[in-house]
Amino acid sequence: MGTRSGGSTEQAVQRAVTRRGILKSAAVLGLGSTGLASLRRADGTLAAPAVVAGRQEGQQPSSLNMLYATVEADVEAIKLMIPEWEAATGITINLDSQPYDALQQKAFAELASESDFYDVMICDTPWTPALTGKLEPLSTYLNDPAVNDLADLALDDYIEKVFFDTAVYNPAEPNLQFPDPAAVDLAAITEAGFDVFGLPLQANALVGIYRQDLFEQEAAAFEGQAGRPLAYPENVDQFVEIATFFTRPDQNLYGTTLMAGNGDWATDDFKTFLAAWGGNGYMVNDDFTLAFNSQEGIDALTWYAALINEHKVTPPGVTSFSWDDASATFTQGLTAMSMNYHTEVLPPDVEGRIGYALVPEKVARGPHFGTWMLSVNKFGKNKPWAYRAAQWFTSGTTQTKMLAAQLHPSRKSVYEAAKTDENAARFGNFYDILGQSLAVGVGRPRLTNYGAVDKEIWVAVNSAASGAKPAEQALAEAAERVNALLREAGYPVQ
Repeated sequence: MGTRSGGSTEQAVQRAVTRRGILKSAAVLGLGSTGLASLRRADGTLAAPAVVAGRQEGQQPSSLNMLYATVEADVEAIKLMIPEWEAATGITINLDSQPYDALQQKAFAELASESDFYDVMICDTPWTPALTGKLEPLSTYLNDPAVNDLADLALDDYIEKVFFDTAVYNPAEPNLQFPDPAAVDLAAITEAGFDVFGLPLQANALVGIYRQDLFEQEAAAFEGQAGRPLAYPENVDQFVEIATFFTRPDQNLYGTTLMAGNGDWATDDFKTFLAAWGGNGYMVNDDFTLAFNSQEGIDALTWYAALINEHKVTPPGVTSFSWDDASATFTQGLTAMSMNYHTEVLPPDVEGRIGYALVPEKVARGPHFGTWMLSVNKFGKNKPWAYRAAQWFTSGTTQTKMLAAQLHPSRKSVYEAAKTDENAARFGNFYDILGQSLAVGVGRPRLTNYGAVDKEIWVAVNSAASGAKPAEQALAEAAERVNALLREAGYPVQ
């Protein structure tokens, strides 16, 4: 899925993350103000307390089992912070990290069998509509100071779009988007019949990527030709113009990569430009009518296919490209521009510098985004402590420290901290652009069978991109199949 996306061509310590978790009352702690203050050091970090260890027998587990992804959700960020959690609480984290497909199978199997083995589980957004009945609703915990004792909850610190797209669902109708995601207001969420089913961590969004050195070298030539300064394109017309300018097959240089191969990456490319044309980037409306085969969708896919077949600004083989292929092609120096979900690093034999930018708009911007969340197993034996762990690992303080492992944060304060963080500074303006992209991003439709729907859309995108069918025909045929899939899943399709 799109939130799998991530990864970098850089290895070892500079490996970037690939695609596609209030103080407790003194009465509850059994402490006076002196004991309560001893939980924190002067720098705000948690001290290893005898306090927590001194709780009544049976309340505090000796360990928690956490099911997590691998590089897809930046497991290195979790590993980085586990020692601090364990030192602060005395609770061991037994981390089980698995690659995406194995993780999805494990998560669904564990929850379907109502297993209590895992306490904390990482969930990808496409799974959640099918899992809301198996994940613990968190509103009660979020409202309880007694279980928000290890880190500042600060719900208003989450990027609003990220929080609502990732974690807020109506358990009775999990297909629905929350109607007013302008502010994270827990009372408004629950009053509308929604709840919170996890806390966002590792937020990915499609960003523009370009070779700053090439743009600088060619600035005078472009300005002489176009009559304006050369910069990363703000809109889709400029994108075509600049991609065409850089396309020089005789020099083995092309304007841009795309991700037009058969896979979720193609759907994500398409929905980004569907939103750019003013369409509904969710692709399926809350009432199950289709939005991807609209005129905006046809126009966006026609433009996308023309980059390959008419303007010829993409390298050979682009109709089989995935996230990884696009990344490898760009970092090998074969294109001046790219789009992806993570930082890029040029290998030693390719000299240059990389910059990041918002993906181009037509009448709007809506880059695809998707975020993981730390959730509590509804059937777990240690749910209050599982919640504490999810809250602590997703807190602003913890996420800021996770920048050392190249976390993609979900909180506004961490993007602010990234401006002066030496770890984030290694990647130029990436974190600034990622934060801006998440604030305007568009997620996926909330369907229990999204994987099947996704496949029909990416087949249509690939068909148009390869020139096999016009965009309108490809999308119309996909719409017929998607409607059939929605009916099979029991959705009320007209």
